[in-house]
Amino acid sequence: MLKLITPIVSAIILSGCVVHINTASADAKEHVQRQLQLSAHNLKTLSARTNAGDLKIIGSATATEITANADIYTIKPNEFTFTLEQQGNEAILVAEIDSKVMVGFVNSSPRIDMTITLPETLALKLDDSSGSISINGLKEDILIDDGSGDININGGKNVTIDDSSGSISLINATGMLMIEDGSGDINITGGKQLTLTDDAGDINLSGIEKNINIEDDSGDINITGGQMLNIRDDAGDITLAKILGDITIEDESGNILVDGGNNITIKDDAGYLKINNSKGDVSINDGSGNLSVNNVTGSVTINDEAGDIDVNGALNLIIESDSSGNLRVDNIKNGVKID
Repeated sequence: MLKLITPIVSAIILSGCVVHINTASADAKEHVQRQLQLSAHNLKTLSARTNAGDLKIIGSATATEITANADIYTIKPNEFTFTLEQQGNEAILVAEIDSKVMVGFVNSSPRIDMTITLPETLALKLDDSSGSISINGLKEDILIDDGSGDININGGKNVTIDDSSGSISLINATGMLMIEDGSGDINITGGKQLTLTDDAGDINLSGIEKNINIEDDSGDINITGGQMLNIRDDAGDITLAKILGDITIEDESGNILVDGGNNITIKDDAGYLKINNSKGDVSINDGSGNLSVNNVTGSVTINDEAGDIDVNGALNLIIESDSSGNLRVDNIKNGVKID
């Protein structure tokens, strides 16, 4: 059963729970509140479409219905749509300010701030234009297409995010993670596997169980944990620790620090490079900058254009080229070969 509650304005019963009025734009000085409710019986997914305002989404272990509480700010009692309807096994929520008065999301602009409570077992699809997003307590898949605003998620299974701008914080997801981000820092703790494409902003990852694939234009990258790791990076420092599998890095500029890993392959154009405690072979193609390799179980192969080389501890060392810089080696079990 669908219920509509209007606690601030005069009581109005709205057929189908749709409010849609039109006027012009200015500061949003009118404020009304609305509540929509829909039974979650036989539902699998909540699909929400919003275009301005902050969102707080809460997964509940005891909820049996979807409840959307909205604070609606408009120029007059005007230009918004607020509906919650069932279509098959999907709930469709629309909370939008009319596009005629959309001038960018700021505190004084027309917007719908909303708190949504739903059963924790429902999946979530969210199409949002602007405003912050907070999601807590969901146990199923989360799909977000977001224009701008920070995103904070605690929970979820498989999580997919397409974000233009704003920071992303994601913790305690249990499945596969796919993120395409324009700008803003990214912080992730947990998850099974990650595929990440990022234009700008720092990246901090920890506790991801399996493979990590990153394409990054700019910003520092810090990763702790994971299995196989593949990074293509244009600019920014890279710091890796406790990686259990193979590591492949293609980097244009920035320092690289690696502690751990199995087989390591690095193509680096510029920046300082340091590798410690690899359990496999190490292959380095380096443009410029000093490089240091310590305590490698397997063989080390280096092709270097400029900068000092310091290798301490390896099975074999092969220097394929070294155009300039000092060379220091120690504790190479099977000797050094210089082409």
